[in-house]
Amino acid sequence: MSLTKRILIWLQALFGRPRALVLEGDILVAHDAAWSAFPLFARAARRGLPEAQRRVGQSYLSGQGVPANLTEALRWLNRAAEAGDASAQAQLASLALQGARAPPPGSLFVSDPDGTPDFERAERWSRRAAAAGSADGKALLGLVLTAGPADRRDPEAGLAYYREAAKAGSSRARLALAMALLCGGGGTDAAHEAQTLLQDAAEEGISVARFVSGALAESGATGEADYAAAAEAYHAAAEQGHVEAEFRYGLALLVGRGVPIDLFNAETWLRRAALAGHTQAAAALGDFHAAGKDPPPNPAEAAIWYERAAEGGHAGAARQLGRAYLSGLGVRKDTSLAAYWLRAAIRKGDEMAQVAMAQLSLTRQSSLDDQRETAAWFRRLAETGNPAAWFNLGLCLADGIGVARDEAAARDCFRRAADAVPAARQHLDQLDAISASAAVSM
Repeated sequence: MSLTKRILIWLQALFGRPRALVLEGDILVAHDAAWSAFPLFARAARRGLPEAQRRVGQSYLSGQGVPANLTEALRWLNRAAEAGDASAQAQLASLALQGARAPPPGSLFVSDPDGTPDFERAERWSRRAAAAGSADGKALLGLVLTAGPADRRDPEAGLAYYREAAKAGSSRARLALAMALLCGGGGTDAAHEAQTLLQDAAEEGISVARFVSGALAESGATGEADYAAAAEAYHAAAEQGHVEAEFRYGLALLVGRGVPIDLFNAETWLRRAALAGHTQAAAALGDFHAAGKDPPPNPAEAAIWYERAAEGGHAGAARQLGRAYLSGLGVRKDTSLAAYWLRAAIRKGDEMAQVAMAQLSLTRQSSLDDQRETAAWFRRLAETGNPAAWFNLGLCLADGIGVARDEAAARDCFRRAADAVPAARQHLDQLDAISASAAVSM
């Protein structure tokens, strides 16, 4: 901007001209002086300039130059939108989809998003923005019509709005259209179009587009899997902080999928994802440190990551952590904690954890409830014809583990298992010997 133009804007702002106030405010924001810019936006907004009203609303929304206040943000954005500002209309549609609502009249509390989308309000504002030519408005209207409630859906019209918005340069619309194409079962042609849209959106710096582009390349939906392209896309998205991409790129480096094996960087990316709450990444780190070659195994480190993953609901990690407490590998030996984590894995349907729990129960190291559950599990398996289950159910019945002691029923179980499980024949012989000895003594 020339010095002459800069001075002219400053003078016009000095005399309170609304448009000049906004331009002067923009200059101050660009120089990290948002607190000085906000009063200028506010002066212009009070004079009725819709653009300034939008800037005031956006300032309250982001907390730039003024403390964040969603209620005030919605109030000023509504003023701008009612006055015909398409950008404010699109922003209100977006906020409605995020569940942002003004508080009830007379409320003393600031409104917070409750996460429940208001599709009626989103459609109303996005339609007005779209009619005014807003690419973001068209993209948001496309979202309402393709993913909103059934009574508002019109997928064909939604895709048309997505295409219009994408053509107008909306990266959000390109991403949404790509996802719609991928979910629509359009085959290879649709996948190719989606890949082009994703690449365009990725060039705008949208990390989700980069990640989905990688997943698409890895899937082979466009014709043939391209693991190198997938790894490159995951890496780019991971650099932007996309957690799932951090996990996928870490796995790629771990196994050499599309990139050379690099265990050091694999561990680094998996760690970043795990620290961000990705349970699969934490479980993978547990496996990495449990079975490591370079670096060598580190059971204590493995247990730390297994516990993080198990707390996040990962069944396999809970099983591994239970086994660690059972054996004392990397943690102190503790059968109660072993049973706790094995139980957590069992609740998630992990049958390998059930096997480990069975070992605890058969030696009476688990709770009575766990022993009853173990006996019931053996019975369910036995009824499918599993000879090992018949044998173990026989052990429970013979020793009263999780069930009432019943020698006759135990004999029956051992007989059913005897042909396939040599130990069952031995236990049957022992019971026969005990019975014979008892008969002689009588």
